[in-house]
Amino acid sequence: MPLQPLQRLHVNDGLLITANHWQIAHSYHQNRQTIHYQSLHQGGIVDGLGISVAEIPEAAPSRYRYPRWLTIQPGLAIDGQGNPIVVSRPENCYLSARPTEETTIYIVLKHSEQTSQAETEIVQDAFQIIEKDVPAEADEVELCRVQLSPGMNALSAPENVFAPGFDQLDLRHRRSVQSQSSLTCHVGLLAHSPMGAAQFESLFESLPGLYPSLQGAMVDSPLEGNLSHVSYDEFCQLDRSTHHQLAQYLQRGCVLLIDAAEDEVLNLYRAELELQQAMAAKPQRGGPSLREKAQEELQRIQACITDEIATLAAPIHTFLDTEGLSDPLGTNRTNGTNALTAEQRVHQGEFSLARAHPFRFSHLPTVQQRPIGLYRWGGVLLLIGPLLQAWGANDDLYLDREEIRSAQELGINLLTFAARHQQLHQWLMPVSHPPHPPSN
Repeated sequence: MPLQPLQRLHVNDGLLITANHWQIAHSYHQNRQTIHYQSLHQGGIVDGLGISVAEIPEAAPSRYRYPRWLTIQPGLAIDGQGNPIVVSRPENCYLSARPTEETTIYIVLKHSEQTSQAETEIVQDAFQIIEKDVPAEADEVELCRVQLSPGMNALSAPENVFAPGFDQLDLRHRRSVQSQSSLTCHVGLLAHSPMGAAQFESLFESLPGLYPSLQGAMVDSPLEGNLSHVSYDEFCQLDRSTHHQLAQYLQRGCVLLIDAAEDEVLNLYRAELELQQAMAAKPQRGGPSLREKAQEELQRIQACITDEIATLAAPIHTFLDTEGLSDPLGTNRTNGTNALTAEQRVHQGEFSLARAHPFRFSHLPTVQQRPIGLYRWGGVLLLIGPLLQAWGANDDLYLDREEIRSAQELGINLLTFAARHQQLHQWLMPVSHPPHPPSN
């Protein structure tokens, strides 16, 4: 819906109060309330609205005499448009779906208006109880969902409320009213990967507790979100047509995350970190001579890291050059080779956003004693190490709490960077239609 300026009634002496004038006056305040609520809040349940399995009413017609009745308790909810939904007394409803295969059914509330029978000039807010086979929309509030088995089996309360079975009420997805997140990062997978989706979903689950200002969501098409993920091997196998689509994607300010797991680089990272920690230890032993040797060894290790990353980055540079994309970080190119300077290491300050906002890192975290590496060329990020696996979706990794938390915080920094990167680019894009001339 296109944006429209609010209009209110200009009141002066002698104004005739007509039904239309009255409606304009009330619509103005209602629209302001809606804008305010949608800008700052998310819809959900305020209080009550419990739902339970009910007995079959004695007056129910024969076609409804199945053990599929539910009772909704009194309570208050607010939908995504700011409309209050008041259930003042218990309400019964019947789940009528008769699936031939396993199906998830959603019971939702939706705001509506009805004219009071007693006083026709009074319009009373009301609601609808809707049974549907798709999740609740923005103007609806979910009360429960049920995964139905084929047939007309009886509904029941779950034996385990955290793991409902078939034909049992599932209340785990009910949402309470809460503040609106100021930023949303939509993530897509360039190649289908159930594990990759599960890893990002695990990261999204940590957002309410760690950083409520950010929301995350998966998208079906990888080139529709703020961030697209692809493994390094898959990126190297992409054809020219896909490269062209990726270039258009990056030109919109979106971010491509290339995920690489290179043992040789990770071993060099570990050696570098151990040597840096040893050099920083106090008191310093061995005198200046030993320290100079350690410094020389550190420089040798960093030079090896630079060479290894240059080799990894070669396909990325080829892609950027072929598609005519700029390299805003000033990658060092000498003798026709794609070489990286040590300053391009993220933990040495080049990619400061990833280690500073919203969580600050003095150096990037380690996962199972394997330091993480991160590099950036415009909207292309190269991630080295098992960061995604540490977000909570991999039970084979035995990680302590600090490792998981640090990995999640760096993941949140990446989501924030991707969302802000596209947001700032969109603000800079020219409008598709000429602006209105200034009023005199």
